[in-house]
Amino acid sequence: MQTKYRFFTLISFVFILVFSSCNNDEIRKGCTDIGATNYDNLAKEDDGSCVYLDSSFTIYSNNKLGFWGNSVTGSFSVKACFTNETTIFLNPDTVITPEDTIIDNNVTPPDTTIVPADTTINGKTYLLVNSDANGEYALVIRLLNKRSALEFKNGYLVFDAKLHPDAFNTNFNNFGLMINGNQLNLGADFCSEYRHSAPLEVFTSTLDTNSFKQISIPLLDFKQRQMQVIDLVFAIKGVNAPANKNLLIINNVKWVTNLE
Repeated sequence: MQTKYRFFTLISFVFILVFSSCNNDEIRKGCTDIGATNYDNLAKEDDGSCVYLDSSFTIYSNNKLGFWGNSVTGSFSVKACFTNETTIFLNPDTVITPEDTIIDNNVTPPDTTIVPADTTINGKTYLLVNSDANGEYALVIRLLNKRSALEFKNGYLVFDAKLHPDAFNTNFNNFGLMINGNQLNLGADFCSEYRHSAPLEVFTSTLDTNSFKQISIPLLDFKQRQMQVIDLVFAIKGVNAPANKNLLIINNVKWVTNLE
């Protein structure tokens, strides 16, 4: 009898050890992004709890492409897939300096210097969205080197937009806005294939032709997005627009973790 008791005691002890071992083998969840302030080096599965310091990067502002982190590895390229026109020059201001003659009488013989006329044109350059003969349009900005965007998963896409006068009263009512995602687009004549989120519809009724309006979109609003390894940071795309028209003027495009 004692032998049976000892046997069952041993079996129970082994069962407890095995059960405890199984519990210890459960996958530890936590923040797996090394760039987060609460990174857990023991976590094997990300649970969405990562916390980041406030940060931002400029994609485009006033005729200048920005960069993300490092100007060498974090630079961008901009393409207009159907028209190959990516910018527009506005508000030109021409300054003409007439020719001038300067005579120095302090030397013998007098010294004469002729300053030639000069013309300087000042203005501002912005991003342009325009359509082709079929009414298709796509302005695409991509990172040259892919990287993780997990720190911005709860952030915002912010940009300024206004309606081009050519598109006023032309039934150009909305456009698709996208970031990186799992939908494949084969590109067009002037851009290669890229992957994007489901288009987020933005209505032009909120825009006018005289002044820019700032648009802020939570990055969580983009469905079928992909944030772990990305290159597409901004895209405007659509069809059935008025043919061969300038549609939108865009400036000050950026990603931020928090709105000011």
